[in-house]
Amino acid sequence: MIHFDMSIFIVAAFLVFTLLVGICFSRQKTTFREYAVGNKQFTTATLVFTVLATLYGGGGLVRNVEYVYRIGLWWIVIMLLSSFGLWAVGRLALRMGPFMQHFSMAETIGNILW
Repeated sequence: MIHFDMSIFIVAAFLVFTLLVGICFSRQKTTFREYAVGNKQFTTATLVFTVLATLYGGGGLVRNVEYVYRIGLWWIVIMLLSSFGLWAVGRLALRMGPFMQHFSMAETIGNILW
């Protein structure tokens, strides 16, 4: 009798599901703009959650909890001061208006240089 590991079944089910969804949605015609930026139909909440998930991640959250326990208030101060980097990026993002129709950094750089 062969012992069937449940984790292999879960991975196989996920791969089959992904294949079926890919086949189903590949029949729709999409432009490169729809693929790249989704016609910019994102809600503010979606963008905020994406940025926060990218910024913190699971590992970062666990690390921060560990360092707050180890170092204490100093780590909290360091984390608060590190948010000034986000402020600087936010200030730069305000100047991105003329480049919002570009698909990539290469297109933006080409537009600036030529």
